Amino acid sequence: MTMADPTAGWLMPYKHAYHRHLAHFMELHHGYSAAYNIHTCHFSRAELLLIQPEDIQRHMRLQAYNDPDYNINPPMNDRPTFCRSSNLESIKKALSCCVPHRTVPWCNRQGNPTESAPVNDIIKEVQKFEVRGEGCPSNAMRPLRENEFIKSLQLLCAQPCFDCKHKHPTLQLWQHTLIRHLDDCAYFEVDNPRGHAQFEFALKTRVCWSKNVMEKRRCPDQACASMSFCCSLLLFTFPF
Repeated sequence: MTMADPTAGWLMPYKHAYHRHLAHFMELHHGYSAAYNIHTCHFSRAELLLIQPEDIQRHMRLQAYNDPDYNINPPMNDRPTFCRSSNLESIKKALSCCVPHRTVPWCNRQGNPTESAPVNDIIKEVQKFEVRGEGCPSNAMRPLRENEFIKSLQLLCAQPCFDCKHKHPTLQLWQHTLIRHLDDCAYFEVDNPRGHAQFEFALKTRVCWSKNVMEKRRCPDQACASMSFCCSLLLFTFPF
């Protein structure tokens, strides 16, 4: 999706996930003289061409240190405890998508300012503090243990409503069998699983990829589980 600039005939790229980062950056870039709507704001090509690496670096400093003029040395000893380096990389990716010359390396004050040394340096600096345990704590989730998975199914099945007792446990078991993300499993239909042509003890099913797949030939059928899985699935979700 793009947003047109009627004065220059230029189309500003628009992605819902990236636009809020651009809006927050431009608020700082313009000295907070205006508040921009994170969904509908639009900037001209001339405005975006004025963005320099130092402007992006200053914005990242504000996000990571809560102060664009921070000092990591004594007596201040500021640390990037307000966001992770992965957040800064998301900001870099979002801004890179919106600048006019996003495919041109930064050279002689021209090109894509996100592909410059000052921007990469601040990200590396935050990464170093994270390794030392002085950065923002990670919110990464650990893998789910087997006993926790079984317990969650038992707790769901103990509820009286249909969604908790039958729908959600079935979806979780199907996801576990395919070893797929939840959004992939949500696209399956009842007639997708079927018998395997070569192995009588197995099933195969059409894999419903939800992202990064544009051609049907890249979605081959997948062998998923033994035939007994269907029986165990029914017994678990519809106990007699």
